[in-house]
Amino acid sequence: MLRMVLTDKRPITPARKIDNDKDGEMKLTVGLALTLAIMTCGAQARDMQTIEHSGELKVGVPGDYAPLAFRNAAGELQGYDVDMARDLGRTLGLKVSFVYTSWPALAADLRADKFDIAMGGVTQTPARAKDFALSHPVVANGKIALANCQAAPRLGSLAKIDRPEVKVVVNPGGTNQSFVDEHIKQAQIIRVQNNVDNLEALRQKTADMMVTDLIEGDYYQSKEPGVFCVANETPFAGTASDKVYMMNKDNPALLEKVNQWLDSQDKEVLKRKWKIRG
Repeated sequence: MLRMVLTDKRPITPARKIDNDKDGEMKLTVGLALTLAIMTCGAQARDMQTIEHSGELKVGVPGDYAPLAFRNAAGELQGYDVDMARDLGRTLGLKVSFVYTSWPALAADLRADKFDIAMGGVTQTPARAKDFALSHPVVANGKIALANCQAAPRLGSLAKIDRPEVKVVVNPGGTNQSFVDEHIKQAQIIRVQNNVDNLEALRQKTADMMVTDLIEGDYYQSKEPGVFCVANETPFAGTASDKVYMMNKDNPALLEKVNQWLDSQDKEVLKRKWKIRG
């Protein structure tokens, strides 16, 4: 609503002269409309007291990022961050409810207070740090090429990947898309709807490779040997990053509790369970 009020630049055709009183009334009406629009658009996150009173922590997950948060064959949500979220809920004495989102909608859904915290593969970036409250690091990470095993031997570096004969599949809305858009100039880019479609394209060999995180590459290479192969064991230069949990900035009490919980966690058991390095 606010955007429409502020950006509508259609020319106004004067039908008649407006006297001073009517002009003042119009300014007052417009001012009230702007104030109402600002109040309507500025959704505020549930504070910690409200969360505790509700007895429920809402966790947003795209649910397509193994091994952090993904659906199994039965459609059940599982993964490292799913286990972590449940442990966080136990620590805070709250029931955990998972709210499905998508990578393109993740930031907008969090701003709209559809959930309290985003988990399931969120990478720490300067843009996210500017707009949201990010937790302490959860898992270290970096970008790699995950390929169908037939294509993997010829895709060991970015220079070998960015060639006209190579087909790179990518889904929208995350740091993998950002990397592809920045670095892939010559190879064929196949854009699909989600991360599940990426993997299926590799299985069917309609694409050669996808850019993803070392965490996910390791998981699928071990889960489906001979189908998925990590083409470069060392992440691409300059892609070292951390996975984090993301909250709205106007909920500092939740951020503090999440960081206290993270700092007290022994994450090694879960890392071994989900085959996460480091």
